[in-house]
Amino acid sequence: MESRLIGEFIRLKRKEKGLSLRELARRTGISHPYLSQLENGHCYNPTPDVLRKLSKCLNVSYMKMMIKAGYVTNDDLKEYLQE
Repeated sequence: MESRLIGEFIRLKRKEKGLSLRELARRTGISHPYLSQLENGHCYNPTPDVLRKLSKCLNVSYMKMMIKAGYVTNDDLKEYLQE
């Protein structure tokens, strides 16, 4: 399931930005332990609010974060775009 990959995706984007976990936590207001659990796959269901905060800080589209977290599927997106 793609939602389990959200932690890996967050880690990749965080490292691309040159941010430590603590710095990402400070900038987003999300706790350091929670971010660590998320990145390590111990927690893989972040809320849309958490995804929005991360998307802004990591400069990733919110929709991409929602897709990576499994909230929106590619089929959902195709259907939406056809409306």
